[in-house]
Amino acid sequence: MTTHPTSTWSESLQQQTRQAIAQLPVTPDGYLHFKHPTLSYAYATIDDLMHDRLLLRSKTGSNDHRFDDVDALLQAGWAVD
Repeated sequence: MTTHPTSTWSESLQQQTRQAIAQLPVTPDGYLHFKHPTLSYAYATIDDLMHDRLLLRSKTGSNDHRFDDVDALLQAGWAVD
């Protein structure tokens, strides 16, 4: 699990993030996109999310970030983009 400072995103954006992960909206590229204030952008595949794997893959190809649950993802500073 990756840990970072507490989320600075608004409560509204945090709720949108929870809903997006729970509802798995279909996107044309098959990804759910995320942002972080210092770590840039990442995505989760719909397949990973459907199999309860909360794994964010960096768009820059650097590090992957795995989380136990949505609260851990939010605490680490990630939110849906």
